[in-house]
Amino acid sequence: MMKVHSLEGNGTPTDCRRRKNSANFKKFLDKHLVGKNDPADFSKAWRKKFSKHPSWCDADMCIQQINAGNAVGNCVALYSRALFQKMLFHLGEFVQQWPKSIVLVGLVLLTVLSFGLKDAIIETDLVQLWVERGGRLDEEMNFLPNAKLNYHRREKRAVSPIVAQNNRTETKATNVAELPTENTFGGGFQVVIQTPEVPGENILTREGLQRHVAILEEISKFSVEMFGEKWHLSDICFKPPPPASAKDELAQFMGDIMSQIIPCVWITPIDCFWEGSKPLGPFPEYDLGPFAQFVPFVPNGKLSWKTLNPEALLNTTRSFVDVGMVGELFERAGIGEAYQDRPCIDPLDPDCPSTAPNHFDRCAAYEHFSKWNSELPPDRRVILRSSNGNSKKSLGKREATSANSTKATTNSTTDGNDVAEYYDNDDELATTTTEAPAQRVQREKQRECELFGRSFVEWLSANRERIHEFINSAEGDNHLLLPVYPDYGKLLTGGCRGFGKRIMNWPEDLIVGGIRRDAQGVQIRHAEAFQTVFLVASAGDVYQRLIRSKNHRMEKFGVSFTQAHAGAIIAAWQRNFTKSIYDHTLNKPAQGIRVVHPLASTSIQDMLEQFSEFQFFVIFIGYVLMIIYAGWSQVHWQGWWFSVKSSCLLAIIGVLVITLASVAGLGLSTAMNIHFNAATTQIVPFLTLGLGIDDMFLLLHNYNDVLEAVRQKEVAVLLKETGMSVLITSINNILAFLTGCILPIPALRSFCGQVAILLTSNVLCIILLFPAFIALDLRRRKAGHRDMSFAALFCCCCNSSCFIGGKKGGGIENGGQKHAKMMEGGAFKKRKLEECSSRNQLVKTDSTVTTHSSEIDLQQMSAAVFGPPSSGPLMANGNFGPSSSPSSASNNKSVTSSATKSLHKWYTLVGFLHGYYIPLLRRPIAKTVVLLVCAAMFLFGCFGLYYSRIGLELADVLPEHTAPAAFLKARERYFSFYPMFIVPKGPMVDYANQQHKLEQLRRDIARSNFVIKVDGEPEQWWMMFMRTWLHSLQSSLDRAAKIGIFPDDDLKKMAADALARNFTLSDDFLLARKLLCSAGQRFNCTEMRGAKLIEDGRINPRGFYNYLTAWFYQDNMMYYVSQAAFFPTPLPWHFSAADESVVPPADPLLYSQIPFYMNGLTDTQSIVQMIKEIRAICDRYSSDGLPVYPSGIPFTFWEQYLKLTFYLVSAILIIGVAVLLVISLIIFNPWAAAMVAIIVVTMTVELAGFMGVFGVKMNPISAVTLITAVGIGVEFTAHVVLAFLTSLGSRDERMVACLEHMFIPVIHGGLSTLLGIVMLAFSEFDFVVKYFFVVMTALVIIGLINGLALLPVLLSLIGPPCEITPVNGSNLLPCPASERYRPEDSPNCFTPSSTHHQQSDEQKRRRGCKRMLAVDDSSSASSTEDGAGAPAVSKSDENGEHQKQQQSLNSHRQHDYHESLSTLYEASGEEREQQTQQNTPQPKNNSGSGGGGGEETNGKTRRTASLSMTPADRRF
Repeated sequence: MMKVHSLEGNGTPTDCRRRKNSANFKKFLDKHLVGKNDPADFSKAWRKKFSKHPSWCDADMCIQQINAGNAVGNCVALYSRALFQKMLFHLGEFVQQWPKSIVLVGLVLLTVLSFGLKDAIIETDLVQLWVERGGRLDEEMNFLPNAKLNYHRREKRAVSPIVAQNNRTETKATNVAELPTENTFGGGFQVVIQTPEVPGENILTREGLQRHVAILEEISKFSVEMFGEKWHLSDICFKPPPPASAKDELAQFMGDIMSQIIPCVWITPIDCFWEGSKPLGPFPEYDLGPFAQFVPFVPNGKLSWKTLNPEALLNTTRSFVDVGMVGELFERAGIGEAYQDRPCIDPLDPDCPSTAPNHFDRCAAYEHFSKWNSELPPDRRVILRSSNGNSKKSLGKREATSANSTKATTNSTTDGNDVAEYYDNDDELATTTTEAPAQRVQREKQRECELFGRSFVEWLSANRERIHEFINSAEGDNHLLLPVYPDYGKLLTGGCRGFGKRIMNWPEDLIVGGIRRDAQGVQIRHAEAFQTVFLVASAGDVYQRLIRSKNHRMEKFGVSFTQAHAGAIIAAWQRNFTKSIYDHTLNKPAQGIRVVHPLASTSIQDMLEQFSEFQFFVIFIGYVLMIIYAGWSQVHWQGWWFSVKSSCLLAIIGVLVITLASVAGLGLSTAMNIHFNAATTQIVPFLTLGLGIDDMFLLLHNYNDVLEAVRQKEVAVLLKETGMSVLITSINNILAFLTGCILPIPALRSFCGQVAILLTSNVLCIILLFPAFIALDLRRRKAGHRDMSFAALFCCCCNSSCFIGGKKGGGIENGGQKHAKMMEGGAFKKRKLEECSSRNQLVKTDSTVTTHSSEIDLQQMSAAVFGPPSSGPLMANGNFGPSSSPSSASNNKSVTSSATKSLHKWYTLVGFLHGYYIPLLRRPIAKTVVLLVCAAMFLFGCFGLYYSRIGLELADVLPEHTAPAAFLKARERYFSFYPMFIVPKGPMVDYANQQHKLEQLRRDIARSNFVIKVDGEPEQWWMMFMRTWLHSLQSSLDRAAKIGIFPDDDLKKMAADALARNFTLSDDFLLARKLLCSAGQRFNCTEMRGAKLIEDGRINPRGFYNYLTAWFYQDNMMYYVSQAAFFPTPLPWHFSAADESVVPPADPLLYSQIPFYMNGLTDTQSIVQMIKEIRAICDRYSSDGLPVYPSGIPFTFWEQYLKLTFYLVSAILIIGVAVLLVISLIIFNPWAAAMVAIIVVTMTVELAGFMGVFGVKMNPISAVTLITAVGIGVEFTAHVVLAFLTSLGSRDERMVACLEHMFIPVIHGGLSTLLGIVMLAFSEFDFVVKYFFVVMTALVIIGLINGLALLPVLLSLIGPPCEITPVNGSNLLPCPASERYRPEDSPNCFTPSSTHHQQSDEQKRRRGCKRMLAVDDSSSASSTEDGAGAPAVSKSDENGEHQKQQQSLNSHRQHDYHESLSTLYEASGEEREQQTQQNTPQPKNNSGSGGGGGEETNGKTRRTASLSMTPADRRF
């Protein structure tokens, strides 16, 4: 027979199983979590506290009340809380039992971890700090190193060890003679900016340009001494190598000359003028020696760019040296006459060449000067010096000889030898010459001009305004004799050209800043800055150059000179150069004037090293201030020294513990291979101190409360009640900084990771180590020793010395008596009001036997300590009756306020809180104002967030008044130049067949408005130079083909045909033929007729890599100018006309560069826009089969902004969800978690808006602050919400309760955070001040406003319900019934069951049974303190809700007052009992009737003593 399940009453089987499983799970939880705590283990004061904040004090007892049917609540949250409280309670028990051991082990462990700091590494490499590891940018930056590594691995596998060794030896020998350098710009750009002394002043003047010339000359001549030698800029700068030359002596000599005179590459505005030659040197001038006779146009046989005419030099040497290829090179480069045909900035410069367009005719002007000078009175005549250094004056004989001769006088005596020589020469010339008198006069004028012309020009240059005194420009052509100053703005418009006019074009925007143009907007009329860029070579380049050159230095060093030595020389020169310019005479930092601003590639690294150093003095001052604040906040002064209640020493120890924990955390992070950086050294010590100290203040605040309520296992209770708040805030802070690691910036990941480690170390010390010190301080308090005394220190270190008779657990009465005697003086007696615990009871006085006078005295004492009663006078029987005065209830608030103000001054936190803040915040108008103000703050934040800007300029991270900061500000204001390269990913690029696509890529990028263009074209690249070179070679083949000589003929036949046709087979023709015949590894000329090296702008793909080798070595100057930076470089090769062998093909290029100059990058927005444009083009070509990527400073340091918003939003969402989860999992209340989330989001928006309005730009660093603000914001909200959630009463009453409980700790936490970071305000770096001190200060202020104003108002309006609510609707929840005590005469009385002895009713009553008033006045039955039964409470009728709330409030106040008064009754007899016990023999056995008799006798004595107390004895 089938069984049918009935679903009518019990539901489905699944529901039954579910209910059964739920019941089993509840039994399991009850077994392990419920009933573990008993009310008898706690004092009456603690039980009173429990009645108001039940789940805060003990979730176990709350569940007991729910199980007993006395309350309802959120069981899930309470079980969770019970679990956490149980673990924290046991942890506190362990700590209090073994405090010294924990302190010893903790300090040793922290010290050991601190030693890890000795291996700390401070990272100063910008790339390592800023570029995401493993990202696209990191892959691109490592593309070349990885390509080199893979290439060498393949070479190693392909070549046997012996062959490889031979190849290395051969290559090394070849490199010494011919191999060019491998990297053009390894050393980087060096920049010098000149600005006006007065901002806005025009420096586009002769004086401004001459000042710039003088600065560059100083730089060129600057030297540094290292390894016993002086090293100049010419030794370390980037300059192209000399062109290849033949092996004969003259050719080698020409090669030596070229290597000496090829200058450093300068990008400068003075290249528009002849003065641009002055910095080029060489220094000293190159002495031609005996070869000077071949170049007579070189003055004194010394070569210098000031006088060098390369075109004339080539023409002169062409007759005896074959300069064919060199001549072609000079022609393609457009070197021509170099600087000799450019105008002079100052035509009165004595060295201004006669070939200059504005050359000053000094001889013609001197003729007018000489005549004018001779007519002046002798005392006013000008003194000139001849070229040989002697003075010159006019002589009578000379004046008589020629009326047209120049008359010049002097007031000084002329050297006699000079005069004799002068006349001797005249006589000799007179007798030996047969020239006409006019010619003789002209010759004499010319000779005199040569002697005194230079001195005349120097005098005229110093007295420019006097030229009109001897030259009347209105007469004839005299205006032609005046100096002609060029139109500087016109010459600089469009930029300048270097010594190679066709290959060196310097754009206007690159060299001139602060430009204003004419009315047509074309020509420059005003400029405020000049910029010069010169290039420093890499260490390998300098090393190779020294090896190639026949220099005495290499003979001196020999093999001991390495590339490392070259690098040290470069770095030393750069550092000394920048220091020298910093201290330039034009710079007057004391007056705030800086005219010359240098920046070398070492400047930023040196700056970062300085920035990354620990500021130990600042850290020390910051921590001392924190110690002072922490100690002062816990001071309790009594008489002439700290009182027993003071916790000053404990607060100081807490700061030191946090300090040691932070140091240990840094050591641990070092062991985890987290490198330090500037943020670590400058910010982390203060930030972690400010955040870590908050929880210490929370523990200290609740420590005092616990001592008033508990007399055993104090540390356990402290951790049980406070540990939850500490864990919530600390976990959220740690998660916030861990979330900051999402940002892909290595420096910020290190920063966030280190802070998270330090916060973890701090919270562990706050939970374990600091409570151990609290346990030691507890012994001091129980022993009655003053704070900050030697006795206190000795007490903390010795267990037995703190207690009388060597008892650790007892002796509190004796200790209190000892303390009372110690503090006794005059009429003053300090009375200790001690609460008793169930296990350490003080004998109490029965309140029913007191007189009316004593009750009134106790009423006064109660009013002084606990405040006045809520209503009604104190009756003789100790109960509160109805109010006898109608005005007493209405005046209750004012009375309470007055009592609070009388105890605490208004300027104290407690006085301000109770006297002003809470009463104000309870008013509806105040709540409305708070909501409106916070809404305005939120709207303000949205506004600021909308207008916030992104960016982090380098000037932001430098001290305000330093030279590097001045340079960066000048650069940002006047110039926005950055070099950029497009890099084809070599292994995947077929250069030979993708030439047109590469050219199209270049043109597409050139269309960007950010790319600098000259004549509408961007910077030339290496393939253009190679095509130009091949065009010149192809033209030699075409000329030969016109006369019937073809490259496919035999070499002898071609020579015979050329001889027959009187045609010279040049080296260019022979090289072109060799290239045409070379295709890969084959050399075949028979099939080359009709073939071309280049056709239609496309290099012949068949021999592309053969041509590349030849161009690299034969046209290597152009290779270096092109900034191609090939890898691998072609195999060594040298051209020989007689050699009929293949030109070896170069290996396929793995790396090359296409250069561009970018401009208009004035701020982060423009840089990001440029990056987006260039990246889009590169991505499009990469997807089309030409993989390329951009490279340059903008991409290195600004590309992170492309995804900054994504990372920021993701991180904020993650930490927001994490905060919700953490709070929800701990308190299991989504409503409360949502309230926290709302406030935290509001704070974040307001902080972001503040940053936007006050100019704090959005960047990865400020993004970290925003992310961590979510976690830090929990500090200001979680404590308040948790206190609200665990309180009983209406929302408004719970708001008051949470503020009373958490206002002061939150204030201390905020102030300590501010104090922790206040030293950042004195940092030399504006970056630290702006991005950390200002932002963190704003965060703390915003957090305090939202956490202590907006959040309480919202909680009072829409706050979540209580975690537990009494079923009778009361605002108080009594403790559950004690299992260790049995109620006897009264439901309020209990007796320890552990005695196992039956006692009389009188004895039980006198052992401390206490009466409790009814919670509600309408109830006729009283509620027991121990909760032995739930009393029946009458309910108000439906129309009297307001009356019910008022009655509940009055009942609450009466209850508080009665319990306070009861405490005072007990305390008033305590000392009398102690005095009586000293004269009364104690019974040996307290059990049975004997014990009861002793108890009764003591009670009588106490009552008598209580009645006989004088008013003076009752005072505190």
